[in-house]
Amino acid sequence: MSTMTPVRVGLGPTLKLRPAEIAVVRRILVLVVKIVAGVVPIAALLMTGVVAAIAATSSITQSTWEIAGQWPRWWLFVAGITAVTTYLPVLVTHGMTRWAVFRALGLAGLLTCSLWTAAMVVGHVVERFAYARFGWPDRMTTSHLFGNGYDVLPMILEYELIFLAYTVAGALIGAVYYRFGGIRGTLLLPLAGLPGAIVEALVSGWYQSEDRVGLPDSASAGPALVLMSVATIVLGAAVLHLVIRDVPIQSKK
Repeated sequence: MSTMTPVRVGLGPTLKLRPAEIAVVRRILVLVVKIVAGVVPIAALLMTGVVAAIAATSSITQSTWEIAGQWPRWWLFVAGITAVTTYLPVLVTHGMTRWAVFRALGLAGLLTCSLWTAAMVVGHVVERFAYARFGWPDRMTTSHLFGNGYDVLPMILEYELIFLAYTVAGALIGAVYYRFGGIRGTLLLPLAGLPGAIVEALVSGWYQSEDRVGLPDSASAGPALVLMSVATIVLGAAVLHLVIRDVPIQSKK
């Protein structure tokens, strides 16, 4: 009898996970759901307070929820570091292979990014609806793949890519520090952080002038940015696997 349990991810082939891997994914997701359920209402209240304060003294001219997108970026970045430096050694010590840990943490990371993406998208839609009632524009302050809070599909794609890139970058940084130590890890830090920096630059327009906001310049630019972002994330994940696939597990003194 097989000990593998099939799990279907998206529209791709079935991913067969062992019970231990499923248990890891489930445990992480339970924790993440609790965090998201606690943080998002607080963020919504803070943003509502900011909007109310601005509206009381001047005019609302741009989206406020856009700012909230910075919080998941850096939370996921730190989560990526923690996943490698904490979960990897514990799980390997308890009998899981490095490849099994990589798969379990990878799936958990993908689903975690999707949860944060859903929170951001719902926030944008609610903001767009509320702003429309008051006649306020939800203009974005930086470049995006979406034009407003009702462009749901481009919004999902953008946030998923950015969140995945920050997660992979954090995991890479954690991996090089764990494997190579403080000095060499610090030297490799700029390279390890590239996935997040590259995808952020592609999607959020770091490469553009300050007065360039909104959608990409042409209809073909959006798909090109998406393809380059996906390639960056996949390459970063592949490098991460190379770093941890035979990493020695450090014993605790």
